[in-house]
Amino acid sequence: MAGPASISVDDLGDEAALDANIVAALPTGSETHSVAPSGESLWVHTVKIEARNGDHGTGAFFKKSAPGETGYGMLKGAFEAENALYEFVPEYVPRPVSFGTYMTRPDLHFYICEFVEMVDEVPSPVAWAEAAAALHTRSSWPTGTFGFHCTTYVANVLVDNTWDSSWEVVWTHQMKSLLHQDEVLHGLDEEYVELQATFFNAVVPTYLRPLETNGRSIIPCLVHSNLWPGNIKPRVDSDTVCMFDSCACWGHHEAELGICRNPYYRLGKSYIEEYLKRGMPISEPVEDFDIRNAIYAMKSHVLLSIVYHQDPAFRQIAINEMKRLVEQVAHPVPN
Repeated sequence: MAGPASISVDDLGDEAALDANIVAALPTGSETHSVAPSGESLWVHTVKIEARNGDHGTGAFFKKSAPGETGYGMLKGAFEAENALYEFVPEYVPRPVSFGTYMTRPDLHFYICEFVEMVDEVPSPVAWAEAAAALHTRSSWPTGTFGFHCTTYVANVLVDNTWDSSWEVVWTHQMKSLLHQDEVLHGLDEEYVELQATFFNAVVPTYLRPLETNGRSIIPCLVHSNLWPGNIKPRVDSDTVCMFDSCACWGHHEAELGICRNPYYRLGKSYIEEYLKRGMPISEPVEDFDIRNAIYAMKSHVLLSIVYHQDPAFRQIAINEMKRLVEQVAHPVPN
């Protein structure tokens, strides 16, 4: 069956006719100049809209659309998450414009932001770290809590952002939700279920709970939550990067670094090192930093198992990584 990205939902070409609700979402007075395919996605249909606005010249916008209840949730989550990031780091995020539903197709939904020309390359460790550190530093929320005010999605995978005063609780909710979705796709594996129980009952309390006990605490900050190279690219018009497709969550800044540990994403230790050079603190207990990073990396392992569920290798990687963490608790290595 065709996915959202293969469904033709817009007229293309010069002087293309757009749905009335999309026209209304663009800046007042804009007239469509052209609509062309832009980018690639398995989950949404994407186009670039160039618009004229009288004497104010032209403007370019990026629009993605997807059908159904999941499509609505994906694009609403994108709009809310990108708005949150844009508030703190507007130089790194395409300006969000609108979220809504087609007038002609009430089952089809859209998200629009400014169009930013980017280079399809992996960002340098310095550029990646500068953007991540700027987001975390500027969004520090000393009186805040953990979670986010709406559901977000990684691709078409729902992320549970239920609020809680405990970061351990929020992260556990997210992981249990993802593992449930993984089980729905792959089927029940009783050994894996037992492994997960040990992971949540022994590993997580051993290494995440100390962040918020014995007088310690975490200050929530806004975390992008999916900062792999496909979602952060060098800009054409400057030496900085542009980050997008956020699954924003108020969380622990170290959680952003988990994705750097996953070899699939072509990042690595140099990205973590550059991040720490920018004055970003390692949380206490400092000696647990590396294993916390491995715990946070589990999120991306499980996400890959869900997104690419046709390939059993990704699930096996997730299982193997979880086993290593469980063994670390059973047989800790002295620091």
